[in-house]
Amino acid sequence: MKLLPLYTVLALALALGGPALAEPSPFAELERSIEAGERGKIVALVVEQHGQIVYEHRFRTGSARRPRVGRDPALHDIRSAGKSITALAVGAALADGQLSSLDQPVWPLLGRDDPEHGSILVRDLLSMSSALDCDDGDPKSPGNEERMYMRRVWRTFALDIPVDPAAPEVGRFSYCTAGVFLLGQVLEAVTGERFDAYVQRRLFEPLGIEGVVWNHSRSGEIQSGGQLEIGAADLSKLGRLVLGGGRWKGQQIVPEAWIEQMLSPHHKLGGPVACGYLWWFRPVPSPRGWESSWSMQGNGGNLVAIFREVDAVITVQSANYNKPGAHDRSFEIVAAALKALPAPP
Repeated sequence: MKLLPLYTVLALALALGGPALAEPSPFAELERSIEAGERGKIVALVVEQHGQIVYEHRFRTGSARRPRVGRDPALHDIRSAGKSITALAVGAALADGQLSSLDQPVWPLLGRDDPEHGSILVRDLLSMSSALDCDDGDPKSPGNEERMYMRRVWRTFALDIPVDPAAPEVGRFSYCTAGVFLLGQVLEAVTGERFDAYVQRRLFEPLGIEGVVWNHSRSGEIQSGGQLEIGAADLSKLGRLVLGGGRWKGQQIVPEAWIEQMLSPHHKLGGPVACGYLWWFRPVPSPRGWESSWSMQGNGGNLVAIFREVDAVITVQSANYNKPGAHDRSFEIVAAALKALPAPP
């Protein structure tokens, strides 16, 4: 039997009242460029607006690596984007009265009577403004995270980081993963639960997030400074939780007042970029000009960006680890996704 050409079939279908050709996806060109490898190793992209996923795709460019034995291949290591989850966990502990104040000194909470570190507060670790001699951007820094990973017990390493003699005052910004790890230890001390169990019970279970994998030290300490493996759609749920003022499907998971405090600039980092409590502010270009955005950010270009005026959450999972410009590439993807969304009234 001779087959009719495709254009003849389409013409007959239209003549008989068949369905018209579908409109091309507004994300088609963005998807093509990612699949072609033009934006590096992108693992997944999820675009959510008004609480509904409008685009979701997992890409070959970033998922070619072999998954760990027994691990869900949809999981991806988001690196320091996980720090933002720790900030949410701190807000939950405050709401439950387990953590009394951000102005509690950290070292006494962790069983250390140390006058040199006694002035360092929970607030200082949240805003990365403690007096610790800790700078992940400086390989020679005593508190550099790579030094911590070589130790079997991270807690001892982090508590032994000296105060910076050149800048002992609190208030300066210094990116310090070990300090965020100590926040997880503080939460364990005040809640009586291991950090991953507390986050699962208090944050993930209400959102229906399961099966995440946390990195840990050789002694079993959970890395609350990031490095958990999680799916892109689940990350998008966390973005919607924050965009919704801490509410999820009618339930107040984290107080709205904490969300506002967390998403307030505590340090200006150059130009319009700023940081809150382990969340990051950066405007993103859009057809309307610029959109204000707060985001979770991690090495490799991992990104969850929320947009209040557009009511959207855009999640990029990327494996461009330690590559120059990885974050810029991901923000370019976010800008392209914004362009594909309908503008707010």
